Amino acid sequence: MAMIEINSITKHYRTIEALKGVSLCVQEGTIFGFLGPNGAGKTTLIRILAHLIEPTSGSFSIDGKDLKQHIGYLAQQPAFYPWMTARELLRFSGKLYGLTSLETEKRIHELLSLCGIQAAADRRVGTYSGGMIQRLGIAQAILHKPKVVLLDEPASALDPIGRKEILTLISRLHEETTVFMSSHILEDIQRVCDEVAIIADGSIVLQQDMDTLLRSHAQPLISLEFDHPSDALLCQTLLSKLSIEVAREAHNRIVIAETEYQNRYSQIMNTLNDHDLRLRSLNKQNATLEDVFMHHIKERSHA
Repeated sequence: MAMIEINSITKHYRTIEALKGVSLCVQEGTIFGFLGPNGAGKTTLIRILAHLIEPTSGSFSIDGKDLKQHIGYLAQQPAFYPWMTARELLRFSGKLYGLTSLETEKRIHELLSLCGIQAAADRRVGTYSGGMIQRLGIAQAILHKPKVVLLDEPASALDPIGRKEILTLISRLHEETTVFMSSHILEDIQRVCDEVAIIADGSIVLQQDMDTLLRSHAQPLISLEFDHPSDALLCQTLLSKLSIEVAREAHNRIVIAETEYQNRYSQIMNTLNDHDLRLRSLNKQNATLEDVFMHHIKERSHA
């Protein structure tokens, strides 16, 4: 069942066309990754879905309706009253959402545990780390049990430990709601998302579930590591002369697409033997979202 339906949304800022007819469909209960470089239009679309700005044209619906109460929202850089405790902030938010005191207290008890901030629930928010602020922000965004929660770059400003904590929390949110999460960090999207859409220059480049996307668009690679950088350079030169596509990944390492390696195995091995090029290691590298992203972004820039 489609939870979010976005139909041909555009957004113009005077001479700037931030969104160019964006259409997306997000299924219920998924963690949906909205991926793109800075300035691609991610935050603009999320602000439209959160009813913070109006589109120039087009429409969208959440669970078949256009109701603000179906939506939770966490801004890229959330700002909370620093003198409030987390518990006080969530009680205040419950009133804004129109929850009863009983509903709010029950929900706060659930979310303090889910978001891992129960031990700091009565500390002032101004003493919180960046990761704790983000976890509190997620708790605040889903306090009213929205159909959809919109997370704008939820982990981009955090250190590695904070990022891991937030991504672990996000991976559990599909039990609560449908998650629409933007990011320019490919590793984060690949780690937690079921489906992904890539946006570039205001337009959707592709949308696909993660497994299909990696199988269809990303090639596993074979990495050949040599003892000396000169051997890697010579091997790259020799294989290129045989029309075998090779990339230099490091001073002493080159990579070849797995299919190319399998199809041209004899030529590659003969080249290594003929020139006494000794391998230190040979490994398979699994396909990554970065491969897909870089391919489509480069392809679009050359269009």
